[in-house]
Amino acid sequence: MSARKPPASTPLSGAAEPVRADIIAAATRVFSERGYHAASMDQIAQAVGIRKPSLYHHVRRKEDLLFAIHEQLIDELLDETTRAVDAAESPADAVRGVLRVALGFVARHRDAVTVFLQERSAVTGERWTELVVKRDRYEQMVSGAIADGVAGGRFQAVPPAMAARAVLAMANWGYTWFDPSGTMTSDEVAELFADIALKGLEVRQH
Repeated sequence: MSARKPPASTPLSGAAEPVRADIIAAATRVFSERGYHAASMDQIAQAVGIRKPSLYHHVRRKEDLLFAIHEQLIDELLDETTRAVDAAESPADAVRGVLRVALGFVARHRDAVTVFLQERSAVTGERWTELVVKRDRYEQMVSGAIADGVAGGRFQAVPPAMAARAVLAMANWGYTWFDPSGTMTSDEVAELFADIALKGLEVRQH
């Protein structure tokens, strides 16, 4: 798995033109540090290094930036998770791959993951519906891998959707504690979490 450079711009639903990547990056930092509701367009403009009137040439309102952050992150997460699950040789490998991708995201995109998980309820209307569709697709990939393990007799007869949520919860809170400069890499943490998860999922041999 390798980190990919963010796209030069991210189209927004209903926006006159794409928003520059440096503006999205600045908004991500400000939202992560201050919280979406407390952050102001003035602070975002200062973080970019432009005046607020110039910022409004690129984005109409704060929610446009929040949606751009969410969309960019979920699209990349879906892409990497799809490749990891497709390349897996077994359901257990798929679970390991999902956790490697998820912890890798925390390590590379901590601010964006913080915004994604803490501020998602601030996205409204059709934009929220778009994100829910993608979020559901992501969770279905994980529950599908677990369902395959159950059907093949490798995993215990657990509800796949509930088990998928448990697996993903192991990684999601990493944004609150994982330190990329700490004693374990994201891949090492992912392997540890996978071992723990699979001990609960796999059928025990007698």
